[in-house]
Amino acid sequence: MILAAALATMVIGHSVDGRQIRATRVGAEVAPVNVLIVGNVHGNEPAGEAIVARLRKAEPPDGVALWLVRTANPDGRAVGSRHNARGVDLNRNFPSRWRSGPRDVFYPGPKAASEPETRAVMRLVRDVRPQLGIYYHQMLGMTVRARGVDRGVQAEYARRTGLPLGWLPNYRGTAIGWQNRVIRDGNAFVVELHAGAAPAKRHADAVLALSRRLKNPFAVRLRPAWLYGPSGR
Repeated sequence: MILAAALATMVIGHSVDGRQIRATRVGAEVAPVNVLIVGNVHGNEPAGEAIVARLRKAEPPDGVALWLVRTANPDGRAVGSRHNARGVDLNRNFPSRWRSGPRDVFYPGPKAASEPETRAVMRLVRDVRPQLGIYYHQMLGMTVRARGVDRGVQAEYARRTGLPLGWLPNYRGTAIGWQNRVIRDGNAFVVELHAGAAPAKRHADAVLALSRRLKNPFAVRLRPAWLYGPSGR
């Protein structure tokens, strides 16, 4: 299991073309609170990587471990493509509400979790079981409201970063949709950064503030089961 790894940085999987997908843990391995931050899922949306780099140098609150994935799509990142090397939109490939579709910009793959990059993220989530997950995308400039996730957590992130809270369609096969079904006492959501470089310090500070909030068991409400099935770009 991933949790048994002694190193702070570990390989959690490989892409279609064999590139490593890595996760870096910042904080104690046995921390009671785990926070997952994914810099990008689409290779042409790189701004979140600067936030991940900033968090690698941060000191998380006591009792919190940050699990940082610079990119979940190294093949797409290498060529500046939304898709992985097989032309799959990884954020339509997760098992939550997956449905087949045409080979267009949102191609979900031949079946749910068909792609090795998807499965790498799924293994990490299952092993770490993060109470908070943030996945960065571009370029809409908003904190995306996720159905069933504690609105207060998202509203605080929106306030601290200046990215307003708003809804997008309830997309199928998304990473956060799947994560929120699997981690029923957690909160995962998408942050849509603006085009260009992101203010990494502001976003890293927001992540750390939410991490401190998670240490208070009364600060984050649990989600009723009927609300599962959030959207995520």
